Amino acid sequence: MKISTRTEYGIRLLIQLARQDGDGPVSLSGIARREKLPHAYLEQLVGQMRRAGLVTATRGQAGGYQLARPASEINMADAVRILEGPLLEMPCAGADNLEACDRPQTCSVHELFQRVHESLDLALGSTSLADVAASAGGPPYPPAVRKRRIAEHAARQAVAAATLARESAPTYAGATTTDS
Repeated sequence: MKISTRTEYGIRLLIQLARQDGDGPVSLSGIARREKLPHAYLEQLVGQMRRAGLVTATRGQAGGYQLARPASEINMADAVRILEGPLLEMPCAGADNLEACDRPQTCSVHELFQRVHESLDLALGSTSLADVAASAGGPPYPPAVRKRRIAEHAARQAVAAATLARESAPTYAGATTTDS
């Protein structure tokens, strides 16, 4: 899965609005400066977010943009869908369009991509903009921290793969299992 620049910049914009929530409208030029993002591109994104009901605009000297509802009520799955479209570009991925696939035979990858879609939807849907705004920020991780995080991720992946292998291993009649 590739996260587009559109989605990255849009989320960065939302994070800035969430962090300044309650301070009144925030100028787009200030956000562009702080985040080092192109102002013209942010104007396109904020227009799309305004039409989708994520942000509101205030005109005038003290105008700008603010969140249309509390950051705790905006989940990242909805934000990504507004910015990018479907979480996964598969005709049959997602609970709403399981019948969209026109393959006459059993699909060899449907199960895999359905699980990918459900994982993305769960991870992003259970993460609010308030969560991201509270934890995001700071300079990029130094190399030692990156290596540690990569190792931790690899360990979690290994545990998940082992669990999946155990759960999907065939059981045979008369076989017994022992816990060690």
